[in-house]
Amino acid sequence: MAGTRTSGRRVCRSAAHSADGIALDASGPARLSGRRAKLVFTTALLLAITASAVAVYVAGPGVVTAAWLAVGPLLASLVLSPRITATVAGWTLVLGLGLALSLPGPAHLLVSHLGVLVLLAAFAVANSALRTAAQRRLAQVRAVARVAQSALLREVPATVTTGRLASRYVSASAEARVGGDLLEVVAGPGHPRWLIGDTRGKGLPAVRLASVAMTSFRDACAQPDLSLSEVARVVDRSVTRAAGDEDFVTAVFAELDPGGWLQLVTCGHPPALRLAADGDLRALNPRVVATPLGLHPDIQSSTFSVNPGDRLLFYTDGLLEARDRTGRYFRLDDCLDTLRHPDLQAAVDGLLRRLLAHAGRKLGDDVALLLLEATSPPAPPGQDAPAVRGPAQHAAPGSRPLAAVASWR
Repeated sequence: MAGTRTSGRRVCRSAAHSADGIALDASGPARLSGRRAKLVFTTALLLAITASAVAVYVAGPGVVTAAWLAVGPLLASLVLSPRITATVAGWTLVLGLGLALSLPGPAHLLVSHLGVLVLLAAFAVANSALRTAAQRRLAQVRAVARVAQSALLREVPATVTTGRLASRYVSASAEARVGGDLLEVVAGPGHPRWLIGDTRGKGLPAVRLASVAMTSFRDACAQPDLSLSEVARVVDRSVTRAAGDEDFVTAVFAELDPGGWLQLVTCGHPPALRLAADGDLRALNPRVVATPLGLHPDIQSSTFSVNPGDRLLFYTDGLLEARDRTGRYFRLDDCLDTLRHPDLQAAVDGLLRRLLAHAGRKLGDDVALLLLEATSPPAPPGQDAPAVRGPAQHAAPGSRPLAAVASWR
């Protein structure tokens, strides 16, 4: 499954730039900026080519041929612009011609070596031009994707009536900016609601289905008389009409009441996690899990208590399915210290850093995250959970230990 949600959900970039162009990374030593790094690389490459030509001249013919000088332009074509690559290739040809005229030997052999050098130098320039054109086209595609993303997605607020929010999205593909993961928060007066989900498949069909689900969720939440279960039914009908024969959307609908109650509707999606103020991490498993949207789910809501200081983590399955080189899954219970960080934004950024480190920075699926910290006062003693509007719902089940999350893999 693929994912969408980058606007306002960026992975924290800890690099700052000084006035002289040196990029300072908080996680390591200073690194050269791109322009200066290319200048250093070009200078080193020209010096290496010149030194190689001198070595060929000193060693004489038959040891190292002049055609080996073409390694320089070929290396330049991998990272440098066509203009700079042509400069390196020109200097290489000058040195190669000088060697051909100064070294003794059969004329036909020297001409042959010089011809190979010319061909390889020309190939290097052409390769650099093709690579640059491909990078330019990719940049244009990414720009269009960012525009499409801004049209489909909205900013997640940093605060709502009953809590603080932090959200992030990480794409499994460097070329992709939008996909099938969905994350939408509607900060209504007093009762914020949100939706996190994952569409089956990838590419434009997944993007379209995710857009349908989020748009339907926004429209349904604009009707204040609809309960959370009714909102889920509205979204399910929209997804069913738009989905193909084998398409569906896993989703969790949530509503946080100021009295300290959390209502969830889970449709085939991994359960949310609650990190209590005392450090206990549990999965909020509903008593009955409905099938995904688009597959005729039996939609039922569940209610959980939430206390001030509790943190709620909602995520897509790319988080749990990330593996390291040995095939070991990413374990959230190893990240409790990260999730407890006082700064909510730093907590979710730290979780993503640990995820990327675990997966070797190669994710197999997109990851969308929403971390909420409850700030509203708890419900007074003896107060019942809020009445559920709409069709009959099941009573609130108790939360279960984190180990229950493993069943979703």
